[in-house]
Amino acid sequence: MITSTKLRRGPNNDNIDFIPIARKADSFKSIGIAIADKAFDDESNHVFLREKLHALSVIPARNECVPVWRTKGKYRKEMKRGYSKKMYHQRSKVETIFFVIKKTMGDDIRSIKTKAQNNEMRFKIIAYNAARIASLTCSLFVGFLQSLNCVFSGNNFASIPHSISMKDP
Repeated sequence: MITSTKLRRGPNNDNIDFIPIARKADSFKSIGIAIADKAFDDESNHVFLREKLHALSVIPARNECVPVWRTKGKYRKEMKRGYSKKMYHQRSKVETIFFVIKKTMGDDIRSIKTKAQNNEMRFKIIAYNAARIASLTCSLFVGFLQSLNCVFSGNNFASIPHSISMKDP
């Protein structure tokens, strides 16, 4: 589920938008673990996530060849010493969301004006979220129906509530 976005024209440094977007996402649902790629390796991002939002930050250090003692910042040094690769791998889910949006709705923007382009991107995100919610709702409903089917089918009456009586013909 995409909870917050910031749209910019052309290639730009996304790091300047990290804290406002994290704050906005946290207002929607509390962030427990924040995972970002090396582009967001900045001590201020770690401090904001850990001290303000009380979330665990997993952002690998940019320059792997620089020794720990030359790295500035308490949390950046912690990332340099090591982090959970298994937890960091969860970041691939974000890349999957980007792939799904591009595959299902196309990776091109057809609008000409900037405002229309931004609106088109927002509508793609809203459509993705709506499709995701509908898919999850459908899965839950089908699972519920299947659980009812298991209760009332066959000769296994052990899971039937006591208020229902079954008589043999």
